[in-house]
Amino acid sequence: MWEGNTLSSAVTTACAAGCGIILGIFVSNWRKKTAMKSISSNGRISEEGVFSDFVQGDLKMVLVVQNGLKMGKGKMAAQENALGTKRESSKPKPQVPPKLPHLYSLCAHASVMAYQHCSIKNPRLLKEWLRSGQRKVVVKVDSEEALMELAAKARNAGLIISLVCDAGRTQIPSGSRTVLAVGPGPEQSIDKITGHLKLL
Repeated sequence: MWEGNTLSSAVTTACAAGCGIILGIFVSNWRKKTAMKSISSNGRISEEGVFSDFVQGDLKMVLVVQNGLKMGKGKMAAQENALGTKRESSKPKPQVPPKLPHLYSLCAHASVMAYQHCSIKNPRLLKEWLRSGQRKVVVKVDSEEALMELAAKARNAGLIISLVCDAGRTQIPSGSRTVLAVGPGPEQSIDKITGHLKLL
């Protein structure tokens, strides 16, 4: 009789565990699907998520670009070649300023560095920032001194900072500090440091 109760108890436990696992998988899949669905104005369900659906909370990253770096004609020509354009009288000038591809690259480096630093220093904060839409704002300063002053203030405020230095393979001197990433972190704390700066 004791063996029958033990067997019955084991079967019940196994069934309960199996049901729990199946229910867990079902709920997990359901949550993933509903998080990615958004209903458009005409009532149709779209598999694409609207960016504003994911932007919640008050976390952000600010990328501060040192706008004081000047590029000569050679550097600009190199950037034009990267865009696949040439300056000829018969062709119009490109709509994108020549130095922008390099700035995009520097901002991308700063974002990746900030992600890596945050994954080590505060993985929980990083997870929340990723869930809330990974908000990023790009602003500018006019000198390397201003950039370094902001970096010091952000560090003293306990914020995560990441500083990109140019490799010096072009006309920008090697080691020039070009972009500072502040955050990801609380919006109010970051705004105390960077809120006065103009958008790039």
